Amino acid sequence: MSVLEATTVDPQSSNTDESFGGFRNYEDSAHQDRVQRTYKNMHINQTREFVLENKQKYFALNVAEMHVYEVFKRLESIVDESDPDSDLPQIIHAYQSAESICDYAMGDEHTLRDDLDIESLFTKQTWLALPEQRRAAFKGKNLKAFYPEVEDWSWFPLVGFIHDLGKVMLLPEFGCLPQWAVVGDTYPVGAPFASANVFYSKGFYKKAQDYGMYETDTQTHFGMYSKHCGFDAVDMTWGHDEYIYEVMAKGSEIHPYGLYLLRYHSFYPWHTPQNGEMAYLELASEYDWHLLPLLKAFQKADLYSKSPHLPPLDILERKYTSLMEIHIPKSVIRW
Repeated sequence: MSVLEATTVDPQSSNTDESFGGFRNYEDSAHQDRVQRTYKNMHINQTREFVLENKQKYFALNVAEMHVYEVFKRLESIVDESDPDSDLPQIIHAYQSAESICDYAMGDEHTLRDDLDIESLFTKQTWLALPEQRRAAFKGKNLKAFYPEVEDWSWFPLVGFIHDLGKVMLLPEFGCLPQWAVVGDTYPVGAPFASANVFYSKGFYKKAQDYGMYETDTQTHFGMYSKHCGFDAVDMTWGHDEYIYEVMAKGSEIHPYGLYLLRYHSFYPWHTPQNGEMAYLELASEYDWHLLPLLKAFQKADLYSKSPHLPPLDILERKYTSLMEIHIPKSVIRW
C-alpha cells in the first residue's frame, strides 16, 4: 500500500465519547519511548527565556527567501517524534489535513458546509464543562452561520496544507533545532502548568529552570499575565506554530482567522484537552472564545486525517499551488 492510500476516518463520527478514537494515545503507543522523551525534554527546556530567544532569532525572518512549495518539499524528510499515531513523513500529513478539511468542512471551494453543528465538535465531557454562557452562545449553531463575517473560505484547506511547515526548523538549513523545540502540543510559558497537558502526571515540568516563578493565580493575574488578556498577549512554547504564523502573517494574504489557526492548532490543552477539562481559560479573551469552534473544526480534520485515501499527487499539487497563488501571491517570501 502506498503512503498516500489508507482507510478514511470520519472526523464527525469520532465524537461519541471522551476518547480520541484511537489517536493521541500517550500511554502505550507503538512510539511511546520517543514520544515521552520528546515531551520530557520539552517540559524541562521550554522556559520563557528559551522562548524569547527563539522569537528574537526567527521572527527576523532572515533564514531564507523561498517559495512556499520549495519549503513544503522539505517536509519529505521530516518525521514528528511527538506523534504517537504516525511515523509518516510530514509531507503526507500536509496533504491529508488539507484534503480532510475539504471533505469534512467545505460545501464547495469557497463556502463551508451548513450542517456542521458546533456542539458536535466537542466531546460530551468537554461540552458540559464549558462555562454556561459559552454553551449558550454555541448551542444550536452551525459553523457557517456562526461566522457570517467570512465570505470566502477558500483559504481554509490551504491552512491545513501549510500548518506544519514550521517543522522545517528541524533541518540544518533552518537552524537544526531539536524535536522538543519544534513539535508537540503547545502551552503558555510564564503561567501555571495545567493538568490538561500531556504527561502532566510525570512531573517533568517541575525540572524546568523557571519552575515556580509563575505558578501563581490571583484575582487579577494568571502567572505573569493579566487575566483574559488573550492568547496573542501570551508567550507560548516555541515551535512550528509560532514560526509558520509569523512567516504567513508577514508574507501572505491569508484571512486573520486562518492565521489564528496556524498559531494555535497545537494548543491542545485549550481546544482539545487530554483529560477533557479545558485549561488556560484564565487567559482567553472574547476573541479566543469566538474562534474556539473554528479551532475545534480544524482540530477534528487535522487529527482524524491520518489515514484518508488521497487523490493522485499531480492533482494535489495543482490544487494547492493554485490556492497558494491566490492567498500567498508573492513568488518568494521570507522565512
